[in-house]
Amino acid sequence: MKDRKQLNRRDFLNGMALSLAAGTGLSPLEVLARSEGRMAPNYPPGLTGMRGTNDGSFEIAHAVARKGRRFSRPVEQTEDTYDLIVVGGGISGLSSAKFFRDRRDGPSNILVLDNHDDFGGHARRNELNVDGKTLLGYGGSQSIEGPAHYSKVASQLLQDLSIDTDRFYDYFDREYFKSRGLKSGIFFDRKTYGVDRVQVNPMPEFFSENLTEEEMRSAVSSFPISGDDQAELLRLLVGGVDYLDGMSREEKIELLRNISYLEFLEKYAGMPASVMGIMQDTFLPMISVGWEADSAFNAADYHFPGTGELGVQENKGEEEPYIFHFPDGNAGITRSLVRDLIPHVIPGNTMEDLVTARADYSLLDTPESDVRLRLNSTVVNAVNTADGKHVDITYVKNGETFRARARHAVMACYNGMIPHICPEVPPQQAEAIGYATKIPFVIGSIAIRNWQAFADVGINSVYTPGDVYFKRLFLDFPVSMGDYHYSKGPDEPIVISAWYSPTTRGLPAKDQYRAGRAKLMQMSYDDFEQDIYSHLDGMLGGHGFDAEREIAAITLNRWSHGYAYEYEGIGVPGEFDRYNGPHIAGRAQLGRISIANSDSEAYAYVDGAIDAADRAVNEQLI
Repeated sequence: MKDRKQLNRRDFLNGMALSLAAGTGLSPLEVLARSEGRMAPNYPPGLTGMRGTNDGSFEIAHAVARKGRRFSRPVEQTEDTYDLIVVGGGISGLSSAKFFRDRRDGPSNILVLDNHDDFGGHARRNELNVDGKTLLGYGGSQSIEGPAHYSKVASQLLQDLSIDTDRFYDYFDREYFKSRGLKSGIFFDRKTYGVDRVQVNPMPEFFSENLTEEEMRSAVSSFPISGDDQAELLRLLVGGVDYLDGMSREEKIELLRNISYLEFLEKYAGMPASVMGIMQDTFLPMISVGWEADSAFNAADYHFPGTGELGVQENKGEEEPYIFHFPDGNAGITRSLVRDLIPHVIPGNTMEDLVTARADYSLLDTPESDVRLRLNSTVVNAVNTADGKHVDITYVKNGETFRARARHAVMACYNGMIPHICPEVPPQQAEAIGYATKIPFVIGSIAIRNWQAFADVGINSVYTPGDVYFKRLFLDFPVSMGDYHYSKGPDEPIVISAWYSPTTRGLPAKDQYRAGRAKLMQMSYDDFEQDIYSHLDGMLGGHGFDAEREIAAITLNRWSHGYAYEYEGIGVPGEFDRYNGPHIAGRAQLGRISIANSDSEAYAYVDGAIDAADRAVNEQLI
């Protein structure tokens, strides 16, 4: 690995930032960013380094939930009474504010509190500077998936925000990679396989064309495994075999729900260890565990190799293409919501001009606005008043404790925190909330000066089964909107999206998520940076790529509390889904407090967050 001067300089600047931050009122990351010319004052999207669950956003919440710390509530209110206080400034929280304002008779005075230094929750915007050119990336919530199947409320909200999903058929270039002969790739690293080799991936992949049998045969023949094992893998990929022949459909479903996909591959498809090792992490961006911890039924539901002939998949009809993507992901939605709620923050009025519009963060929280969005504010207590007419909310900002009062409150924050900050949650409801756990992950946005090496190899995405953090790398989606234009060719800069899940082999899925959350919070930015450089150099160094030269900026979006839990795992009751499960009892209304977040829907998608907001606001206004 290179001993890079860049790391030494970063270490020095980090030290300087820590010493200067106290005198400037800025965070160390902001001081460091300004010293490197990466941001304007108070502009979170322009910050690089470790973002997402940023330092300063979680310490107070951890003290409350883990150590039982209690903050004294100010005896007197520290500000006026609001009609609504929303805890959480993501899609669900901002949607709650809009629904309440639009549905309530007369004007509304609304306060939105969020513990992070940026709004949007997981729908976060990354801006990365490459030699004076700004590239956009997404920090978490990626795309509007299947909008034709949205509820009437969710569909109407998008329309009200001037988001016309049909326009993405023009903005998303579905032929971009195909027309350039680029395919999905796989990288075998030297540490694991004894060779650094990047090549076309013969396994079915999202967003890529399936290969012919001859193409699969050619690709598999280059895998660094034995010839016999290559033949077994090819048999699996070609398909045509019902490995559970003789069982009824009901018997197959029962079996598949209670065994892992790896167990299915070994016991029923007869795959050798080398093949299972290659297959193990193929679904990490969706489930954040290897296939040793998720069910074969889930693999069948997504048509993974060996399951196509089992006959257990439901006919879901024709699916919409996965193209409904702003250049900054679903930050396009949260920014649209902020522009609707506080119009002077973001100029413009179309989904196109939104892409390059700059938000003025100094205007998010002003006294003259009917809706105020207050960042860096961690709620530590929310309780109904004795007369049942208000909710008192205590929060901490910049080390000071404040007390606000509202006629209604919506908890659109991390669901697992609610029993710790709402003392009125009964034990049974707290138990229902605790059944689930958030799924941790990191999404990296890596800006590179050109992508010629990818073009030379003939790939636009890479899966790495070996010893690297980011098992998935993608050249970002080819979307051009308004004044923002995607890379015109390999000699132009581009964003690589990188996906990491902190797995712990041998544990059930939910236990892996909990262990992974703790692991992730102990990892440093430098840990990831070293891995990114060595990963890209090992993969593409033989094709002229030099990470030191080509990487212009890295933003790591760390989400220790990431995706909502959707009943992933082995042995999960088949009847549990978005419409039935413990989460229903967990979201019960608490007087003038309602719960709205994707956790409360057990559904980690945009429409789940919006529908939760609709439900919570309706509870308060009925």
